[in-house]
Amino acid sequence: MKVRGFTLIELIITLLIGSLLLAWGVPNYRDFKLRREVVDHTNDFVYSLSLARSEAIRYGTDVRVEPVGGDWRQGWTITAAGVGGSADTIIQSHDPVEALDLDLTTNPGGGITFNRIGGLRGAAAAQFELAHHQHNAVNREINVTMAGSIKVVKP
Repeated sequence: MKVRGFTLIELIITLLIGSLLLAWGVPNYRDFKLRREVVDHTNDFVYSLSLARSEAIRYGTDVRVEPVGGDWRQGWTITAAGVGGSADTIIQSHDPVEALDLDLTTNPGGGITFNRIGGLRGAAAAQFELAHHQHNAVNREINVTMAGSIKVVKP
């Protein structure tokens, strides 16, 4: 009579291999999630900057991107200066970004303004830093040149 099934040794080896794969996979998945979150929010912010620049060119007026309450983590608004004597128009408002730090390093607490030809107003290019609270190694830099071009850099 032949008995079918697993021996205790086979079961222990299978559980050991499974636990090793799990111990290796969970931290990698966590890091993947953090990186994905930073990339998603970076893309949202770059989209907002690109929108502001294109609307400045479209309307032929200044368009300002500024933090809500002076803190970029609380969100940001895109506002077009009054066209033809009308009131300023809010083009977009962005929700807060909870788990990330977003800072304008060249003008802390302030915003940036695109002029009617898509360039930046002011004397210096803008540089934003975006980093995750839980893992500072997961970060991005967003550079806006005086000509208004936007570039994402992974430091």
